[in-house]
Amino acid sequence: MTPGLLGGVSLVAALILSVLGLVLSSLAFVLRDGRYLEAAKRLSALGLLAAVLSFGALEWAILTDDFSVSYVANHSSANNPLWVKLVTPWAALEGSILLWAMLQTAYTWLVSLRAGYSLDIWRAPVALGTLFAVQVFFFAVMVFVAHPFDAVPNPPPDGRGTNPLLQNHWMMAVHPVLMYLGFVGLSVPFAYAVAAMVARRYQSWIFETRWWTLVAWGFLTAAIFTGKWWSYEILGWGGYWAWDPVENASIIPWLLATAFLHTAQVQERKGLFKGWNFAFITLAFAATVFGTFLTRSGVIQSVHAFASGPVGAWFLLFLLAVMAGGLGLLARVSSEIREAGEVRWKSREGALLAGALFFGTFAFVVVLGTLWPLVVEIASGAKVSVGAPFFNQVSIPLGIFMLLLMGIGPVLPWRNSSAQVLRNLTAMLIALGVGTLLGFVLGLSLGVSLAIGLFAYNLTAIWLMVAQGVGERARSLGISPTQALMELATSHKRRFGSHIVHFGVALAALTIAFSQTYRFTEQKTLQIGETWQTRGVEVRLLSIGARQEYNRFAAVAPIEVRSTGREGWGSDGRYETRLNFYPQMGSPLATPVVKYSLYNDYYFVLMQFDQENGQWATLKIIVTPMVWWLWVAGLIIVLGTLYILWPSGARVSSRQMSPTAGD
Repeated sequence: MTPGLLGGVSLVAALILSVLGLVLSSLAFVLRDGRYLEAAKRLSALGLLAAVLSFGALEWAILTDDFSVSYVANHSSANNPLWVKLVTPWAALEGSILLWAMLQTAYTWLVSLRAGYSLDIWRAPVALGTLFAVQVFFFAVMVFVAHPFDAVPNPPPDGRGTNPLLQNHWMMAVHPVLMYLGFVGLSVPFAYAVAAMVARRYQSWIFETRWWTLVAWGFLTAAIFTGKWWSYEILGWGGYWAWDPVENASIIPWLLATAFLHTAQVQERKGLFKGWNFAFITLAFAATVFGTFLTRSGVIQSVHAFASGPVGAWFLLFLLAVMAGGLGLLARVSSEIREAGEVRWKSREGALLAGALFFGTFAFVVVLGTLWPLVVEIASGAKVSVGAPFFNQVSIPLGIFMLLLMGIGPVLPWRNSSAQVLRNLTAMLIALGVGTLLGFVLGLSLGVSLAIGLFAYNLTAIWLMVAQGVGERARSLGISPTQALMELATSHKRRFGSHIVHFGVALAALTIAFSQTYRFTEQKTLQIGETWQTRGVEVRLLSIGARQEYNRFAAVAPIEVRSTGREGWGSDGRYETRLNFYPQMGSPLATPVVKYSLYNDYYFVLMQFDQENGQWATLKIIVTPMVWWLWVAGLIIVLGTLYILWPSGARVSSRQMSPTAGD
């Protein structure tokens, strides 16, 4: 059997199994018959197997250079290195949809394993049926519109090659997979929300859903930071976030999922905000479809976007169906989930709702800014641009508001504020003032000084929460503060994990303020052997050469860097700047050299060179403070998320060990 035949048959089988799973789930709900549900659960495993076989067949075809398969002929090459071939399945439209569909079947299968425990006969069929319906869409798109296994009548001796942007950095093996795990993961809480509204079970769904949302949120967070890293190290412009439309498409579901994670806490504890939670999780999943539509429809231009294809209309219809289904159900049950009483804004639930509304507003602004050029062009035919200046002007005040709320929320009780809360807020405001004043004393800008103050403000909030909790436990149980800290950290993982995440967010905000404000860029043309002194370093051009590699031709300009001042400390070394020429691209693609340090990053880019005699080269140097700490902040946020999700084992606390514990 050939890879093309195996992949095509597996795709059709996956579609049929998904349709059957949807039918059986529907029968289980209508007839309240658990036998149909059990059959649907077994089909979820078969659907996963079929999807894995199809994806494996595509990888098989790529690894064996089977150019009789259309996807391989259009998006791979015999000259590609092994690692590039391994990531080629998600390098273009059809393969990326196949990856999404395979991950969707995996999530469906995992939900089916839990359906008999966390979901009753009223909700389980609806949740499983919703996930099967999503599968049906993706497999139908591949079978009828974007088939990756179409046969090539006269196979070429070699393929057209993989997108050069995906070949230029190993992060492309990681970032897209993390993004899809986050996008697809949000289908699960959406399915639980649909099931809750259909079955009119408005409270119990939130406990399981919050866990699934946190999983998807963690993957999205990791994907966003790895995407920043890829942009920083590969595009040669020295930045990590440009408010590109596809970058925006990744952050919109993240913002909405963050909003849900905040209001879900209130529903768990107080039974409030049911309507908000249904709305946020519906919009979060719809935002993943919206992002996929932007990436694959050709309606926007982006270095991350796939070429326009025939699937744009399909994804638009699917987006409308998700919105109509989720929000339509919410409208139907809205009268049954109205809040009883008013929200006390001087309480934790008030702060959490305010934070959620902030994230929702931020998401709306990003959507509006992303689509505005398209709206104007459709309405008037004029070409307009909404870029980084607009988003920066909007995001700075929103970011300040977010950091203020992030500190206030955890210190407020689940009731009206008390004297202890007022003392905590006073200490936090003092930290804010002292930090901001310190920035001014050091001669820093207003924005960076305020960022320092807000970092100190949030750090103080975290310290107060931990210190007071440890002190209370140590006094009440008569144990040491260290033991009290260990017991609290293991018995209150959600609380301590949230502190870790909030610390990472505050650190990320601080690094963004520094790196965006104090980035320095300069370029100069050097003769071979000439030196260039700037920003605490001396750069010497050693030579210019050429190198033929597997899948590209490279112009190489090695340089020697020596620090001449404190600013350039840690940048010494010999580096190789280069321009890579790929057959698929008319212009070269730079490979910057990045020298990280605890304070300044030195970023060297080969801009152009003497193609006739090899005697000169134009180099660009970008000096950016604190970017290294941005990657540290991302790691801290992900680790905090993992800490929350990590299952707790059996523990024996000091209270249980106390002689009077059983009295």
